[in-house]
Amino acid sequence: MTDPPFSRVLVGYVPTEQGADARALGVELASACDAELLLTSIVSAVWLEHIGLQTGPAVVRSGDRDRAALALEEATAGLVGRPGLPRVQRRLEASSSTARGLHDTAGLEDADVIVVGSSHHGPLGRVLLGSVAERLLSGAPCAVAVAPRGYATRPSDGMGAIAVAFDGSPESRLALLVAEQLALRLGARLVALMVIEPPTAIPGQFVPLAGLEPVVFTEREEMLERHEQAARAALDDAARALGDGLSIERQVLFGDPAEALLEAADADVDLLVLGSRAYGPVRRALLGSVSHAVVRHASCPVLVTPRTDHGDT
Repeated sequence: MTDPPFSRVLVGYVPTEQGADARALGVELASACDAELLLTSIVSAVWLEHIGLQTGPAVVRSGDRDRAALALEEATAGLVGRPGLPRVQRRLEASSSTARGLHDTAGLEDADVIVVGSSHHGPLGRVLLGSVAERLLSGAPCAVAVAPRGYATRPSDGMGAIAVAFDGSPESRLALLVAEQLALRLGARLVALMVIEPPTAIPGQFVPLAGLEPVVFTEREEMLERHEQAARAALDDAARALGDGLSIERQVLFGDPAEALLEAADADVDLLVLGSRAYGPVRRALLGSVSHAVVRHASCPVLVTPRTDHGDT
């Protein structure tokens, strides 16, 4: 059995459909990793100022706290003793916002991943980022997973297929490693996806893959073939670096990166893993434009791994 990618899974829980979806995905990830599951609810608080502008203690309405505590207790009770969940805990925190509270709690608890639900205004079965997920994906101190709306009520036989977007960057290599570890533990298929974006304004000019310079005014078919060969070679190298524990399916896609990844994810994928963008604070979850579009419209849960320095992979 491979080492688990996560040892502590933090679920942002609210007693709504959104919270139930997050709880369901958090349980799946924690069970796959034999990880501690920490259900966390955030209640709104204000801070009173004392003489001398010193910040005083947080003030929370007792009714809000009591209702949140009861809902959290009920959500946790059904999980204690469940196979694959060695430790289930709950935590109630006060913060100025839910995103800030989850962010701070994840740091204090050394969480490896924060799991949240989608906006309840989105279409059923789709991820639609609400303000909490949006803010967490702009700098959370660990990986972030987002469950699509209605995930808790989906009929499921577990995660049978995990897809990962790969572009050769260190961030995508970390995403591939995490996806492989999860696939091994779940007995799932692993599909590595690499997208080639064809030329738009200038005929024959392509967005180059790593190690290739753009070539102008080359026959379209020749360039497509050249870039496809380079992509397959990069996928083969990445698969070899992981070892022989799991057979990895490799797919080279053509088109707009976000659209191509979304179409692939719609085809019988149970989890899509993305790496963070390649700049920004190390070990933070950071969305680029492509991953942002993918997370907003995916039909399956999406896991965004944090940015890494090159030594991590």
